[in-house]
Amino acid sequence: MRDDHQGAARRRTALAALLLVTVIWGATFSWMKQALGAAEARLGPGCAFAASSLFLTLRFGVSALLLPVLVREARPLAGFTGSLFRNAGLLGALFLAGFLIQMTALDELTPAVSAFLTSLYVIFTAFLSLFSARHRRISRPLLVGVVLATLGAAFISGPPQLEFDLAEWMTVGSAFLFAFTILVTDHATRIHAPAQVSLVSFTVVALGSGALLGQALSGPSAPAPSELLALLGDRAFLVPLLLCSLLATLFALTLLNHHQRFVSPVRAATLYSLEPVWAAVISLLLGAEVANPWLLGGASALLAGNMIAEFGGKRP
Repeated sequence: MRDDHQGAARRRTALAALLLVTVIWGATFSWMKQALGAAEARLGPGCAFAASSLFLTLRFGVSALLLPVLVREARPLAGFTGSLFRNAGLLGALFLAGFLIQMTALDELTPAVSAFLTSLYVIFTAFLSLFSARHRRISRPLLVGVVLATLGAAFISGPPQLEFDLAEWMTVGSAFLFAFTILVTDHATRIHAPAQVSLVSFTVVALGSGALLGQALSGPSAPAPSELLALLGDRAFLVPLLLCSLLATLFALTLLNHHQRFVSPVRAATLYSLEPVWAAVISLLLGAEVANPWLLGGASALLAGNMIAEFGGKRP
């Protein structure tokens, strides 16, 4: 009984921590929009890929440098085994590919379409978990929660207008990769120290985006390196970069890697779908968005899906 009580308490703590992660992620939309807007104003159109690569390199690079300083668990060299590098390296590669594909496709999509297609990672996580030895059964309340959460995320910004072009299929691919990261995180953090998983995955993303930045700067129409470095003196770029690095990456992803192992991947994905709710709330507070029936209906469906997933199968 004591173990059951401790397990339930640990799960409640994990759900609260992951909920905090979604709140921070909800703010990253405004931060990223501000940073990329500052980059376009200084470098001109056509430099979005170089600016995004620089942003990701610094965002994850700063986090990788600070993590061992702030978290003792990330320091022991004995824990850095070949298995850790394989699992955490795969996690970092999936994050890098997912971010880059999503950001590239977003340039040609409306936010509503991108939100809908990205929200498919909730359903993808449910289906992928069926092939996992640890998670073969999905309860009916959890499945209902998955469907409601997906629909809520899809329509919170209004009905998406789909054309099934390349950018949309790329976003579907990024959603699949994000679903895979949830399962890989569940596996890696159960057999390795979560802080070490964070350190290796942050480093992989930083190095990979740094390599892509080098390629972006070698093109004929690429901005000069001095122009990119000048962005770091622009508060409109630097402040969002630091917020994304310190809060959305160093704090939020480290917190996620520590706590997600205590809940199922499908439950975690359903909870992560609340991110657009917080993004909408922040936009409302900043005056960038006005409340409308689509926003209220989508947010209600997301909240209802999470409530059903959490409490639907429990009896008093």
